[in-house]
Amino acid sequence: MSAPPGDVTDRLERLAAYAPAGGLDPDAVWARGRRRQRARLGSVLAALVVVGLLGTTVSPLLVERAQRVAPAGGDDRMVLPDVIRQPGGWEPAFDRTPGRLSAVGIGTRSGLWSDRNAFWGVSAMTGESRFLDLPGAVVDSGGEPTLSADGRRVAYWVTGEVSGEPLAPGSSGADDATPVVGVAVLDLQTGKREVWRLDSEHGLWPSGLAWAGDVLWWSAGPVRVSGDGGFASRPRARTWDVTTGERDEPDGPSARVGANAVGAAPDGFVEQPLRGRLTLVTRAAEPRAIRLVLPTGSPGAAGTTDATISPDGSRVAALLMPDASTYDDAPKQVLVADLGDQRAALRRVGDEAAQAVLGWRSPTHLVVAGLDEVEEGRPRRASRAWALDLTTGERAPLAEFAGNTPQVAAEAWTAEVVPAPDAPFAPDPRLVGLGLLGGAWVVWQVLRRRRRGHP
Repeated sequence: MSAPPGDVTDRLERLAAYAPAGGLDPDAVWARGRRRQRARLGSVLAALVVVGLLGTTVSPLLVERAQRVAPAGGDDRMVLPDVIRQPGGWEPAFDRTPGRLSAVGIGTRSGLWSDRNAFWGVSAMTGESRFLDLPGAVVDSGGEPTLSADGRRVAYWVTGEVSGEPLAPGSSGADDATPVVGVAVLDLQTGKREVWRLDSEHGLWPSGLAWAGDVLWWSAGPVRVSGDGGFASRPRARTWDVTTGERDEPDGPSARVGANAVGAAPDGFVEQPLRGRLTLVTRAAEPRAIRLVLPTGSPGAAGTTDATISPDGSRVAALLMPDASTYDDAPKQVLVADLGDQRAALRRVGDEAAQAVLGWRSPTHLVVAGLDEVEEGRPRRASRAWALDLTTGERAPLAEFAGNTPQVAAEAWTAEVVPAPDAPFAPDPRLVGLGLLGGAWVVWQVLRRRRRGHP
């Protein structure tokens, strides 16, 4: 083997002159280098984690700021979107008083660690869907909020402190109970909120909320613990005129108004406490009983459901239940009758059937809901609202439901139908964080390979 060329020899000699002294421990040098590598790797990994967490926590705030709804104004316009859409889990809430609403419902709001039930609403000015934050609201055991007919006010159950062990329907005890202590009314245009609370040891058992003009009817009773450890209650009706502030606990027939599962009526509502009977409640008069007469040939066990009265008070519509003791989601025959003082003889509207009656488009057009098949093992749900002409039997599509079926304000069914706004861009921030984390990791690997001389 020949000796290295002269210039190579000179280089090696110069390098050898700067070599460490022979007293150094090679193992110690190696261990120190490995520690430095681990420290660098730890710093890089920590930086990547910080990038991922920032993407996860900051992206919802950025999306919410970018998707804020315009503040409520004095415009009295009310529109109905052709798609009434439940917001996606990561979409923002109304960031201020939303103004009149066309609809309210219950949906699911996503979180970094778990999901939760939440209220949502549809703006009557824009048709946009957003989550609705209601102060002190009871979501899981209180039921949906209730809109006034014009969509200007919303009533909902509220929670608070009780003198004894808090209990609530559907809970197993104080550990998971959110007790109902009263009802709140929020003016959706001014933001003014008022609360009517009742003293109770365990909380209230909510029964129903319904509007008769500016008067809120609500029914609830204190939760009592029965001898076998179960819950019981005896609801009582109360009235609250939110314009004058007058609050009352009526006696007689009014005390038995449940304000539960009600239908629309002019300046009030209608409920069906007994088979073959309706109770009409209006702002201006005492509750009135109406007897329903079923069409000839109806089964002996038949009854009615989803009763509602036209805006001009001239007609009542309902669905025929072949067996009043059993409810199912099968389409039912549509019935209509001219409304008398104490009696209404129902007749069939051709062969028309529907899953539900939702309200009135006009005195001659009834709003009914159709069914949609969903995945196996789950119940069918209302997917579309139609305007049914009670004179001709013709149907016209009105709106679709994308998600849970909400409660729609009575006046919203008569409003102009407009194209629904597009859903806002609201990605899952956890996926955003993972994406940023993966991108940063790839960049770091490329830089690392280049430092080592790899392409």
